[in-house]
Amino acid sequence: MEPQLQSLFLVHRDEFNLITKMGLQKMHDYNENLKGDPTAEKTSSVLRTPDVCFKNLPLWDYEPEYFTSRLYGLDVRIAYYDLGERDAKETILLTHGMSAWSYLNRRMIPPLVTAGHRVILFDQVGCGRSDKPSREEDYTYERHIGWNIDLLINHLRLKNLTAVLQDWGGLIGTRVAAAHPSTFRRLVIANTMLPTCDDSFFKVSPGFYSWKTFAFRTGLKDDIFTRERGGRWPSQIIAQKAIGPSNPELDSVERAAYDAPYPEETYKAGARMFPELVPTPATDPTGRPAMTEAENNAAAWGVFQKFTKPVLLAFSDEDTVMAGADAIWLKHCPGTKHPGVEHVTIKGVGHFLQDGGAEQLVEAIADLIKATPPASIQPLLAGPPDGAPEIAAKAAAELAASGRALEHGDIGISTPSDGGASYIEPTPKGPIPYQ
Repeated sequence: MEPQLQSLFLVHRDEFNLITKMGLQKMHDYNENLKGDPTAEKTSSVLRTPDVCFKNLPLWDYEPEYFTSRLYGLDVRIAYYDLGERDAKETILLTHGMSAWSYLNRRMIPPLVTAGHRVILFDQVGCGRSDKPSREEDYTYERHIGWNIDLLINHLRLKNLTAVLQDWGGLIGTRVAAAHPSTFRRLVIANTMLPTCDDSFFKVSPGFYSWKTFAFRTGLKDDIFTRERGGRWPSQIIAQKAIGPSNPELDSVERAAYDAPYPEETYKAGARMFPELVPTPATDPTGRPAMTEAENNAAAWGVFQKFTKPVLLAFSDEDTVMAGADAIWLKHCPGTKHPGVEHVTIKGVGHFLQDGGAEQLVEAIADLIKATPPASIQPLLAGPPDGAPEIAAKAAAELAASGRALEHGDIGISTPSDGGASYIEPTPKGPIPYQ
């Protein structure tokens, strides 16, 4: 163990052990009070990394706010950060995926806030300072989507977002955007994918299957990772794949910050599940295909094939898993061709481009916002408008239906009636509209 990391560990070890014991005792007492309650087992399966693990992190002076989602029979507390002015003209959503938490975006926050933007970040369930159900079966792709919607749409009620979607922040975030497109003003697609289990449409890379194999075999256990790769998960992986021009070397204190959410192996159930949840076809070479959300992802692509709002592609040039995944967006999503959108390659950095590629990514976001002002962005349309013949045919059908109804004694929908035709007028003075 490196000296700085060892010192950090020794300082907090006793405090962490005490807090953990107190937490377990509290959980035991709580369960004693809930004997006979069918939800007690589910409640007891949710872990929470002690706050002491997040003390004195470099470049991270942000305290989270919390929202408790009660979906799926679990009370799960989600940590989020709402930074900058609440009434800012632009709101930027920064996401993260597996092996990381909001700390990954630490170098991007100051310039975005200084530019006058509101910046939203949150830790995915099972990551960072959010709660961590201890059982792998508590995590599904569908649940992650639901937790994201519960926080961003139902609780924060965000609007007009420019969302930076990376890794699982993209696998989940694109599904949220497809379900709630009016919430989003622009998308930045960065080192992520939306697979459908159809290799003729999009083929998951050998690099991903290699990672899925390794993650499953090791269980992300510290002893195996240290023996085989020379360091703990996740910091060993991030130290290789997050370095770049903005951060040429990840020092031991930063590595400890990435490891902070996982003081023990029991906290890693959600992380272990992430590779297993990526949709893969029956031909998955690991022998563990994951097809549950494939059709829903395909339906989401149906939205993106008509998504005309600005979509910026910002993939890095050293990502061995996601390389080339931007091509499908260029081919199928019209938003990638929105006037003013200039796609970028984040140079000299691997998968975790928000760290080592922070300056390049911030610049790309700033250029996107400047080149695509809100007035240039139109709501999505269902399809080409009907022509004059179709409009005339619909009007004729309405008239014919009204005539047949009148013959049967239908004198109109509202009163007063003018011989069977519905009566319409502007909102009268006095009554207040419902919305």
